[in-house]
Amino acid sequence: MRQTFLEYFRAKGHTVEPSSSLVPDDPTLLFTNSGMVQFKKLFLGVEKRSYTRAATAQKCMRVSGKHNDLENVGPSPRHHTFFEMLGNFSFGDYFKRDAIFYAWELLTEIYGLDRDRFHFTIYKDDEESFQLWQEIAQAPKERIHRMGEKTNFWMMGETGPCGPNTELIWDRGKEFCDCGRPDCSPALDNDCNRWFEVWNLVFMQFNQEPDGRRTPLPKPGVDTGMGLERIVAVLQNAPSNYDTDLFYPIFEGLRELTKHSPEQMRQHYVPYRVIADHGRAMTFLMADGVLPSNEKQGYVLRMVMRRAIRFGKRLGLPMPFLPQVARLVIETMGEHYTELKAQRDFILKAVAHEEERFERTLDQGLERAERIISELKRKGEKLIYGPEAFFLHDTYGFPVEMLEDIAREHGMHVDRAGFEREMEKQRARSRGAEPRPIGSAPSARHTLPATRFVGYQTLEHPSELLFAEEQVLVFPETPFYAEAGGQVADTGRIENLSRPGKAEVVDVQKDERGVYLHRVRVTEGEFRVGDRCLLKVDAECRARTMRNHTATHLLHAALRRVLGYSQGIQAGSLVAPDELRFDFKHLAALTPEEIARIEELANRAILADLPVTVAEEPLESAKARGAMALFAEDYAGKEKVRVVTVAPLPGDDQPFSVELCGGTHVQRTGQIGLLKIISEGSVAAGVRRVHVAVGENLLAYLRERERVESKLSQLLKTSERELVPKLEALLAERDALWQEREALRRHWLASHKDRLVQQRYKINEASVICARLDLSVEDLKTLSDLIEPEITPGVVLLGGVFNGKASLVCKVSEALTKHLHAGQMMKALTPLIGGGGGGTPRFAQGGGSNPTGLDEALRHGEALIRARL
Repeated sequence: MRQTFLEYFRAKGHTVEPSSSLVPDDPTLLFTNSGMVQFKKLFLGVEKRSYTRAATAQKCMRVSGKHNDLENVGPSPRHHTFFEMLGNFSFGDYFKRDAIFYAWELLTEIYGLDRDRFHFTIYKDDEESFQLWQEIAQAPKERIHRMGEKTNFWMMGETGPCGPNTELIWDRGKEFCDCGRPDCSPALDNDCNRWFEVWNLVFMQFNQEPDGRRTPLPKPGVDTGMGLERIVAVLQNAPSNYDTDLFYPIFEGLRELTKHSPEQMRQHYVPYRVIADHGRAMTFLMADGVLPSNEKQGYVLRMVMRRAIRFGKRLGLPMPFLPQVARLVIETMGEHYTELKAQRDFILKAVAHEEERFERTLDQGLERAERIISELKRKGEKLIYGPEAFFLHDTYGFPVEMLEDIAREHGMHVDRAGFEREMEKQRARSRGAEPRPIGSAPSARHTLPATRFVGYQTLEHPSELLFAEEQVLVFPETPFYAEAGGQVADTGRIENLSRPGKAEVVDVQKDERGVYLHRVRVTEGEFRVGDRCLLKVDAECRARTMRNHTATHLLHAALRRVLGYSQGIQAGSLVAPDELRFDFKHLAALTPEEIARIEELANRAILADLPVTVAEEPLESAKARGAMALFAEDYAGKEKVRVVTVAPLPGDDQPFSVELCGGTHVQRTGQIGLLKIISEGSVAAGVRRVHVAVGENLLAYLRERERVESKLSQLLKTSERELVPKLEALLAERDALWQEREALRRHWLASHKDRLVQQRYKINEASVICARLDLSVEDLKTLSDLIEPEITPGVVLLGGVFNGKASLVCKVSEALTKHLHAGQMMKALTPLIGGGGGGTPRFAQGGGSNPTGLDEALRHGEALIRARL
């Protein structure tokens, strides 16, 4: 199935790309959740490739953010955490016609599916797709359903590419209907099991900006997604996604462990599904380098593994059983996803390690959870309080999501807000201490001495390996900076001098005893305790980090001077080779003038090439010199503290900056280059955040600005210097055209008004107008506003059908509201058009999805008006 899809599109001129990692190169996403993620920069026009059409079979995860399927996995026949997305993509090449043709030809001609069992949904305003389905698929209009933004306007996340979409829906048959509606249809959007969404074709036209705007993409394109699990279920006529040969080998392997008969397995289908699904997610995440931890992707991995372990305990599986699940996944899927076989040994070892860690506390945690639930049931309560949930998490490693699972099974729920409050208290106590990397063994490190950091003096240092387990190495001395004070850890290489062995250092953390934990990726050979090694810091990354860190000190000093603060206002920072982010306490947004003054002052210090000195001195002496620290209590009780001083500007007698800091810094400010604030915003009440570019990062920022300005100049056919006047002229022209359009519209509506006023008739002393005009609801409202003053006292009831939706508006003169209530009348009429509505005594409106009932609604409304008047 997978290969047929890829070969079909290869024959149609598509480049077949391999799946990207489950961990995306995108700060807005925790996981790759669709096939288009790897092409996001292409859709945004910031990247170019040698092709304009592509096809992929993409690994995907949906366990976070907008796309979160976790709690549905198991009970649902079609939800997964990990799944494969088959997709074809056009980057400014073909658009709706070809995308619809390819999908229809593949499904009906190549896969041989019955044409008459397909329905189609389209975005309500997408007339082109409506016509194309009739033309290409000969689809009857009644099988093409217009839907709203919720279902048929696709968005990758809170931000990013988006656009209208059309879905191909497979009718599994009336016997699969579980909604019980006699009018069962995809248009109901009620998640009825009869209808399977097979393929989603997204027409990418816009980019969803963080501020809510939708801006046109430079080149509209096509992004389609067809879940492999779902299309296989359709082709194999399976009752669920899990009853296919994608999952059969895993289920059979589990049955060998449980000794269940096929019937017993069907009775326990939820645990089988959970273990199979989570086992696939676990195996693929580890193959992409994710390890269990307490944050980000590592937390999700740990959560799904522990959820699988709990369901395994319910089945009575002998532990550890997850390595066997991983083996089955590798055997089933390793031919196409070769990284599974390449990482096989590592995956099996890491899975066993995590399962054994959790097994030691799982039984105790489950017992405690059951006791809590039993006690609450006895009291007639249904809420597991936050402190209890936190106790289970903190003591037994119980993910709160797993406790929510157990609670649901007992008809209870967890006080999630209370749990989060307890978590926040712990973070405050620990000051954000990082979780230990996997493979570290606290008990084995208890006797290790604190690591001596030599990275202030040198970037290369030989040292003897004291500790090695999994992907963590410890040395008595190291030139690698461990993440602290907002500065990220150094990266680099370690070379084994005692035997063949090379490793990349990807992270360095310092534990509470001062031991530096080097998290590594071994690329060659091996490492053993006692080996002599050469530790080499990446000099370029260190230099960029140093520029950024000294720049934060200059920025802090400039902020305080311009904003008038005598004390430190820093609230946090991120100092990395490619990013400088600075949070500070301030109640108002920075004005453009303030930003300009801050930049000017900081750049004066840079261009003056001031010396940056580092010294250790008594805390009280440093304080006397005005030294500041983000966490002053960190230095309490220390005999000496590290003070970083930037010399005074020419003509000043006080240093430009004095701060307590353990980070790495340049020797002179001129090494920073220049400083530019590239964004400013709020992150919390009373806390502002700026992103800053210096050095190479500033050069890259300016080049991107230059590229954008050049592109705008090309599009607007003007010079870069004339961009603003050109845009102002275009906006003025647009406004004028809009005003002209509005004037024409009102003139057009006025002609309708004159005709309707002439057609009014009297009931007693009141004038009545009851008419149908197939206009938009906004035009009907405007028309009623124009008519009512000219027929006072009177009643206006207008109806129309626009874009397949029926609308009604009613306006009643003030003098008649004692006899006739517009809102009440609307509530009586809108059921006839399959909808609802309401309003005030003077004005009401309503709408519905049954246009055929509009004429009857108008007749009924006219009768109501006669009766009341």
